[in-house]
Amino acid sequence: MRLYHGSYCRIKEIDLTKSRDYKDFGRGFYLTPDFGRAVNMANRSVMLNQTGTPEVNPFLFYKSSCPSDLRIKEFKTNNWEWAEFVMRNRDKTISPPYVHNFDIVIGPVADSSVDQEIEAYKKEFGCDYLLERNLKILARRLRYHGSYIQYCFCTPRAIENLIKD
Repeated sequence: MRLYHGSYCRIKEIDLTKSRDYKDFGRGFYLTPDFGRAVNMANRSVMLNQTGTPEVNPFLFYKSSCPSDLRIKEFKTNNWEWAEFVMRNRDKTISPPYVHNFDIVIGPVADSSVDQEIEAYKKEFGCDYLLERNLKILARRLRYHGSYIQYCFCTPRAIENLIKD
């Protein structure tokens, strides 16, 4: 499968130390199978960094060729489990940030306004915000960009399974 990473520069070597905390699936190297989305992310990256030129970096990934002990978490839809995972990874009130134990996480993209939505959700549900029935409500509220899928390569071991195209 061909995946794309939109950036303000050409990626010669993936450096996970450049990844940031508090993203949907935590720290990692994010890619998408959607070329148009990668173009948008490249343009956004240039704007945010105020440097470089938009670059779409293609990679190949063969999930079926991964070692059997590679820890891959795949969310098929933006359900309550996905909502909880995104909420934990994006929670800027905890330091250090939440850390999961997956090498690769695959699933829907949350909307850019998700932080405000999560904050309002936590205020609304108080101590009960982690209950499954309430997380189902949050999942419905976060379905803005459910059609976009992202792949997050979180560890050096995961990166070994990407081939620069």
